[in-house]
Amino acid sequence: MAAKKRDILDEIIDIQQNWNALSNTGNELVEQLTADPRDIPDFDPADYRERPRVNSTFCVSAASGNPDACKRCMAVCPVDAISIHNASVRIDDNCRNCDLCVAECPTEALFVRKNPPLELYDKIARMATAYEQCYITCPRAIGRLPEPNEIVLPCVAAVSREVWFDLLCNYDNLSVYLPLGICDDCSTTTGEEAFSDAIAFAEEWSGESVGLEVDETDLTHEQTRAYKRSQFVSSMTQAGTRLVSRSNPVLAGAQAVANRLKAHTDQINGLQRALENAVGAQNAQSKHRMLTRRRRLLMAGLQKYPDLADELFLDFPNIDSSLCTMCSECTKACTVRALEMDKSGRVLLEPSYCVNCGACAVVCPEGAIAMQARDARDLVVPDSAAEERKRQRERAAKLKQEGKKKLSQGLDAIENLANDK
Repeated sequence: MAAKKRDILDEIIDIQQNWNALSNTGNELVEQLTADPRDIPDFDPADYRERPRVNSTFCVSAASGNPDACKRCMAVCPVDAISIHNASVRIDDNCRNCDLCVAECPTEALFVRKNPPLELYDKIARMATAYEQCYITCPRAIGRLPEPNEIVLPCVAAVSREVWFDLLCNYDNLSVYLPLGICDDCSTTTGEEAFSDAIAFAEEWSGESVGLEVDETDLTHEQTRAYKRSQFVSSMTQAGTRLVSRSNPVLAGAQAVANRLKAHTDQINGLQRALENAVGAQNAQSKHRMLTRRRRLLMAGLQKYPDLADELFLDFPNIDSSLCTMCSECTKACTVRALEMDKSGRVLLEPSYCVNCGACAVVCPEGAIAMQARDARDLVVPDSAAEERKRQRERAAKLKQEGKKKLSQGLDAIENLANDK
């Protein structure tokens, strides 16, 4: 994409920033000399880690009583800290707080409070909107207090493939910062493979790519041109209104970021409402279906770019009704309630809610369920509001065209009358 041509406003912004940097040099030096060492924040890797929490109700292995139903969390854990006993998931004290299990758990039975999927998306998106580049990194890689556009996570693998996918559908300035060899001697031995797989899936799904930086000197912390311009214009407006207002107006740049994040949140909420209106929020047994947060992000990206659904293949259960004995083991294992049994005993699937974990196929005693890859077109939920807005625009364009035609006919008639005279 060609760079936008600079104008006088860009020159003024540069002059202002250079002057502020020069003016603040003396103040910063004084602050450094007089500051209390106890007030200076230290870099502590533990600040970026959080011990995962567990809701065993959503664990498919715990719900089905079959430990083989799903082993993703145990497979990705670098220290074998996760086990299932008596229908409950247990995390041992040797847990590294790397959050790999959280990103891997399909039903979100494992979760964290600090960076759940939607909030993690917003945190990264906020910086990707305001800065020319946004970096995702880990404490070992950065080793210092981060800049605002450096998102420090316990491991880069804490970002799930669905979060990466939706981010890549909206931003093209995302990079991973990891110095060469940093993962080789890391105790989170499964992290590199986990985040490589997640990014590879998201890149394949979206057709976009995540950058990689290995040298700290190559990192940039420049805000975007649009953000700096809106901030500058807003500061000028603020200076002009300060005498008549006690409250400071929200800076335009920050407000633009907030508006973009709000639009994304509104899209996800609208998507869920549309889905519930289309297929119902409850299954045939009047149990509430659960649309995981990661699924919402995946569907949000597909709603924006529905053509991607034709190339995005996921494994969905394929049910052979001739083998089914209506034992309901599959529906018991499906904690998000994407599978249900209707009154006639048929097992039905709502693809939008399915998390593609394959637990139903594992627990079926008759082998009546097999996982089968198919495209994600069922995950594209029509946006009725957007369709209505499109129809309104088309009607307005049609009325405008008709108005122009009638006006032209009227002018022609007037011109003919004038000629007759």
